[in-house]
Amino acid sequence: MARPPEPLDEQVSRRPDVLDWWLNASDNGLAFPRYPMEERFIHRYFSETPFFDWTSKEGLIISQAGGDWNTFAKVNDRAAFEALLRQRPGVEYGVVGDAVQIPGAPEGVRMAKHGVWVVRKVDRMESEGRGRGGRSEEAYGRTELLGTYYVVGENVYMAPSIGDVVGNRLLSAATSLERYFEKVAALPSFSPTSGYSYLPQAQQKNSGTASVTASPARSREGSVAPGADMQTLRSRSGSLIPDSQSDSGPKTSSARTQDARLLAQALQLSIQFGDEYTDENPMQGEPGAFKFTSSTAAVKKRKADEEAATAAQKAKEAAAMATPVGSPSPVVKEEKEKVKVSAPTPPAVFSDAKTGQGAAAGKLRKEERKKRKKSKGGIGTSPTTPVSGTGSTPGSAVTGAAG
Repeated sequence: MARPPEPLDEQVSRRPDVLDWWLNASDNGLAFPRYPMEERFIHRYFSETPFFDWTSKEGLIISQAGGDWNTFAKVNDRAAFEALLRQRPGVEYGVVGDAVQIPGAPEGVRMAKHGVWVVRKVDRMESEGRGRGGRSEEAYGRTELLGTYYVVGENVYMAPSIGDVVGNRLLSAATSLERYFEKVAALPSFSPTSGYSYLPQAQQKNSGTASVTASPARSREGSVAPGADMQTLRSRSGSLIPDSQSDSGPKTSSARTQDARLLAQALQLSIQFGDEYTDENPMQGEPGAFKFTSSTAAVKKRKADEEAATAAQKAKEAAAMATPVGSPSPVVKEEKEKVKVSAPTPPAVFSDAKTGQGAAAGKLRKEERKKRKKSKGGIGTSPTTPVSGTGSTPGSAVTGAAG
């Protein structure tokens, strides 16, 4: 099967043989000196490239110039040749852009201002609103652009169309995405400790491993889950990693990224499951001989008691909030009843002793009252009582007689 031809906008045309004919041939009737890629030569040079269409108006005139010296002279004069092309309808090639005089060359020998010639392929058509007015530039003033070409030095290029440019960019983007997905497909990895990871794992050192034995009290801290990488185990608190396997060098960018991802995941889990605990029924023992500290029924009973206590506390708070202002709170009343009931009673020995002391004190007070009554009789005479001649008062005599 024959290979398909290469697209014209991907080709570069260069004709050094045509340039040598222009500079050195003496049988073409053109005067010397001649200069490469000058204004008189640009149409003839472009006609020898694969971009040229010999069925165009320009191709027919150049073919006729091989047997007509007048036409040959017009072909080698850019201004006269393009004026002739504008007088006829059809496809033509026109040179656009400014030209400047070549330093040291005869008058009228010019070259491209910036060293680049721009050639446009157009389809010249009859002007709108005009009939067939013969061969004149005004009669065929409407054109349609079909292509653009660049002549840079001896190289000729074809400018791609806008559709080709957009298609090339889309193809480049699709190819890049395909390569991206091919590389990403091999990146995801899973481990029980860190979950899914989309970054390449850090290379582990091929150093000797040391056995780690944990006591029953530290069995969970010393346990190493299967499939855990060294970077993840270093980030866990309480993990036992031998010094020979630890990496003392600076962290790589992937390790720092993984640490940041683990931190963000830990914060998210803390916010989501902050009020839940996974150690309600912790295990104890050594690897291979783990057992739960409590049975499932005991755990359920403990949780039920805690929920009941919480519900009772909420009920008390709701009752306290519903009690009118000024009335005794049921909570305070209940507390007082608890204090009254729970008050300890005094022992019997203490009560009897206290009762005996009270009786003795009452008897003593009675005796004192009797003594005070007896002592009132021996009180001296009152200032208003008259004294008898015998020197004794009437009261004293009565008292003495009574005695």
